Parts: sequence; structure tokens; C-alpha cells
Amino acid sequence: MITYSGVNILDVAPVKIEDIVVSPIRLNPVARQRAIAFGAEFVRMGGGTRTVTISFALLTKDTADREQQLQNIRDWASNGTESALVLPDHAGKHLECICTQLPEASFRKWWENKLRLEFTCFSNPYWTADTEQEAECGETPFQVNGSAPPLMRIERTLSEPATAQEYHSGEQIMTFSTIPAGKLTIDITRQTADVDGVSIMQHYDPNSEWIVPTYGGQFQTIGGIGQIRFCERWV
Repeated sequence: MITYSGVNILDVAPVKIEDIVVSPIRLNPVARQRAIAFGAEFVRMGGGTRTVTISFALLTKDTADREQQLQNIRDWASNGTESALVLPDHAGKHLECICTQLPEASFRKWWENKLRLEFTCFSNPYWTADTEQEAECGETPFQVNGSAPPLMRIERTLSEPATAQEYHSGEQIMTFSTIPAGKLTIDITRQTADVDGVSIMQHYDPNSEWIVPTYGGQFQTIGGIGQIRFCERWV
């Protein structure tokens, strides 16, 4: 089963899947070249995009029907935004990607089996859990599995403004001088904070330290007031 944005490809055209190739995340090492000596000083490892290539056949002889089915496939893949792509044998996980190559079909060779769709993961190249988990801020530890940093945020609804608010993990402390009334969302992954969609990063103390989420089966505690929501991810 291959679904994109919640729609199965077999529901739009009778394709015969030949192969699915998921590339690894492109690694982008950062290094500092030595001025005199040979070699370079390794700084850190970064990561880029990953692609998913789906090869298929469309064994429809009638040219009009075949073209309509190809149009259905193009419409299915081209929604203009990054969406969830679910692939076989990856239960409970999906990739967030956008179509970057549509099939190039022959008008004559209806039997061709090298038609290709290519999807690219830009903002989130990791395998991401379908189910979002919840935990409460406080003293109770919660476990985060996966082999990559999770998508994590803190949510809280304030009926009136609050001052001198802290969120801490035991190693890092995030401090906000003021949080206005409304729905607070602190995006741990992207390091942003807003109330009702309006940024409040001007109230964040730059001398404090942003919380770093744990993963790999480790337990973490985040002190403060609010609810933690997270999705585990894998390389």
C-alpha cells in the first residue's frame, strides 16, 4: 500500500509497482580546513534531504484511458505541499515529502515499466511516527524512543498573563519574562514560541538555554506547567 496525503495510489490508477527506493539522508559534514598542515578539523555532521523513487507500470492499452489514468496519478502526486507518504513494510511510520518528479510516459509503449515518481523530504527527512504521544510537564519522567531527535512541543492555555516562567530539563533552563494570555506553543524542535500564533520570542531570556530533547529510549523530565506532545523519529 502506497498512500500520499491519505489517498492510496491504487484508488486513482491500476498501477503495477515495480520497485520503491528510499535513499538515505544526505550527510553534509562541516569541517575547518587547516591553514598549514594537511587535512581538516571535523566540526560536526549535518544532514540534507532524502528521496523516494517509485517505479511502476501502467498496463492500459486504450490510449484515452491510459492518459486519464496518468492524469489521475499526476493530480494525486501534485498537491503543492509536503505531505505524509506511507510505504509498505513501515507500519506506524511515514515520510513527509513533496513530489519533485512526475512520470515521463510514452504515447506508444503502453507496456513500459519504467515510469517514475520521485518524492523529496525537505524540512523533515526522518521517518516519523504516525501517532503523537503526550506527557505532562513536572517531575514525572517520560520515555522517547527512535534514533533521531523527536518532533516536540509544549502547549499551555493561560487565562491571564504570567511572568518569570521557566521550563527546565535538569540540564537546560528556558526562561520567559512574560507569557501573554492565550494558547502557548513552545516548539522545542524549531526553537520557537508563540501565543495564538504570534511570536513571543522577544520575551525569551537569551542568557537561558533551550531544552534539548532526548531520544533512543532515554527518559527525560521537563519541569514547568503545560503538556508535552511529541512524535518519535528514525534515521
